[in-house]
Amino acid sequence: MRNSPVSLVLCCLLFPVLIAGERKEKPDIEEKVEVIGKVPLVRALQSVSVLDRERVEDGGHDGLKGLLNQCPGILVLNAGNPAQFSYAFARGASVNQMLYLVDGVKLHDPSSSLSGNFSFLPAQMVEKVEVVRGPLSSMYGSNAMGGVVNVITRKEEGASFSLAGGSHGTWNSQVHFGKRLGAFRVFLNAGMLIYDDRLANDRVERKSFSILSGYDQDNLSLGLSLFGSLVDAGIPWNLGTMTPRRGYEQDNFIASLPLGLSFGDLGRIDVIASLHWNRYDFRDPDDTWNPQFANESFMAEAQAKFTTHLLEKVKLVAGADLSTQRIANLENDQTLIPGTALGVASVYAELQADLGRLLLAGALRYDKYEGLTGVLSPHFGASFNLTPFLKLRASSSRSFRAPTLPEMLNPYWGNAGLLPETGSSLEAGVELYFTVLQCGFTVFDSTYRNLIGFSPLTYRFANINRADVRGAEVNLDWEFLTGVRCRAAYTYLHTQDIQYGRELLRRPRHVLSASLSYRGASGFTAAADVAMVGKRLDYNELLWTVAENEAFRQVGLTLRLPLWKHVSLFCRVDNALNARFEEVLGYPAPRRRLMLGATYQVND
Repeated sequence: MRNSPVSLVLCCLLFPVLIAGERKEKPDIEEKVEVIGKVPLVRALQSVSVLDRERVEDGGHDGLKGLLNQCPGILVLNAGNPAQFSYAFARGASVNQMLYLVDGVKLHDPSSSLSGNFSFLPAQMVEKVEVVRGPLSSMYGSNAMGGVVNVITRKEEGASFSLAGGSHGTWNSQVHFGKRLGAFRVFLNAGMLIYDDRLANDRVERKSFSILSGYDQDNLSLGLSLFGSLVDAGIPWNLGTMTPRRGYEQDNFIASLPLGLSFGDLGRIDVIASLHWNRYDFRDPDDTWNPQFANESFMAEAQAKFTTHLLEKVKLVAGADLSTQRIANLENDQTLIPGTALGVASVYAELQADLGRLLLAGALRYDKYEGLTGVLSPHFGASFNLTPFLKLRASSSRSFRAPTLPEMLNPYWGNAGLLPETGSSLEAGVELYFTVLQCGFTVFDSTYRNLIGFSPLTYRFANINRADVRGAEVNLDWEFLTGVRCRAAYTYLHTQDIQYGRELLRRPRHVLSASLSYRGASGFTAAADVAMVGKRLDYNELLWTVAENEAFRQVGLTLRLPLWKHVSLFCRVDNALNARFEEVLGYPAPRRRLMLGATYQVND
C-alpha cells in the first residue's frame, strides 16, 4: 500500500496543502465554464480542466494535442509527427467516444467510424480550452461518453503576428486581430504550419482560420462565426515500409449563427444554427489493395436552449436539438455509400438546486436517431463546499454513442441492426481552491456495453464487446513563488477488454505530465515540461498481433524574451533529450526539434 498509485496521489495533494498552511485567500475561480452551461468552476459537478491563454502559450506547441496531454485523464497519441492521425482517449474511452466543439459547435465526422482527427487544431488560434473528463451525453448526446473538449478561439482585442522556423523543416506563422466598436465586435485568426522532415514523405501543410463577429446590446446578442482548417500531409510509413506517395487531405469548415435574447427575470433563450462540412481524402498509388478512399460529410444543426430560475434557488435549463447528417463514401473510384442522410432529434432538461453550500442537479436527455431506438441519458450530481476553499462532489451518468452510417451501411462489413454503444459511470472527487494553489483528486468507475467491433464470425460490424474502466486522477497548479508555477497531472487507469480478456489497447496504467515555469513582470518566460507515458498494449500491423509498446518520456523547453515594447523572441525545444520512441507502435515519433521565432503584438 505504501507504493500504491492512490498513496502517491494523496501525497501530491497533501504536500502543497501543508505548505499553504492557513492561508485564507478567496478562491480566484470566478470565470464560468461555458461547456457545462456557464457554471463557476468552484461549483462544477463534473471533472473540468480549463486551459487559459497562459497555458496555451506555454504548452500548445503540438496544437490541441499538446494542450490535452496536460489534463489528467486525457491521453493523445500520434502515429508519427503531430499532423498524423491522433488517437485521443478520455479515461480509457475509445477514440470515437470523445466529442469536440469549436466555440460550442460540434466538430464531428459522421462519415468515419473513427470519429475524426481534430488534434491538429493550431494552438495559436486558441484562447481557452475547456475539457470535461467523463460522460456528458445528458447535455451533448452521442459521442460524449469519455469527455467533451470545447475549443474557444481567440477573442482578445489588439493585433499580433508571429513567425517561427526550425528543425525538421518546420515553419509556423500566425496572425490575430480583434476590435470592439461600441456594441460591435470582430476577431480574426489565421495560421499556417509547414513541416517537412528529412525522411521522405514525412511532411504536412496546415492552414487554419477563424472569423468571429457579433453585436451585443442590452438583452440581445447576435453573432456570425466561421472556422476552417485545411491539411495536406504525407504518411511516411505503412506496415514497417517507407511509403513515398502515401498521404491524405482533410478539410473542415464550420459556419454558425448564435443568437441570445434575455427577458430579465423571466429567463434567457439561446439559439445556434450551424453548418459543418468535412472531407477526408486518402491516396497511395503504390498500395495494391487500397490505393484511394474518400469520406465526405455535411451536418446542419439547430440548437435552442431556455434558461430560467424557479423559486429563486432552482435553475431550469431546457432545450431541443435538430440535426441532419449526410455522408458519402468512395473507395477506389467505387461509390460505397451514395449521399445517405440521417435525421436526429433531441430534447433535454436539467434542474439545479442551489442550497447554499450544497448544489444538487439532475438532467435527462432523449435522442432519437432515424431508424434507431431512442436513447435516454440521465445524469445526477451533487457538490458540497465544506469551506470556500474545499469542495466535495459526486455524480452518476449514462451515456451513448450512436452507430455511424458507415458502420451500418457499408456494403462489405456494415450491419443495419447495430445498437447504440452505452456507458454508465460513477465518480467522486475532492478539490481545493486557493489563490496560489488549486488541486484535486478524483476516482471513477465506468462500464461500456454493446461496443461495436468487427466480428470474425460474420465478417461484419456487431455489438460484441464490453469494457470496464476504473482509475484515479490528480491535478495540481501551484504558484509557490511569485511568478514561479508548478503544474502536474497524473492518471492511474485499469482497463479490461471483456471480449479478449486483456487490457484495452493503447491505454497505459500510468501517465504523468508536469511543468515548471517562470513568468516575470517584464514578460520574460522560461518553462520546462515533461510527459511520461507507461508501457501499454498495442497492435503490431506487421504480424497482426497484439504486442507491448515501451514506455516513453518526452521533455520540452520554452523561452520567451521581450526585446522592445511590442516585440518578443521565443525558442522552443521538443523532445529535448532526443529520445527514440513510438507513441503508436510502428510509427517513430520525431526526434529533437528546435524552433526559433518572433512575435509582434499590440494590445488595445
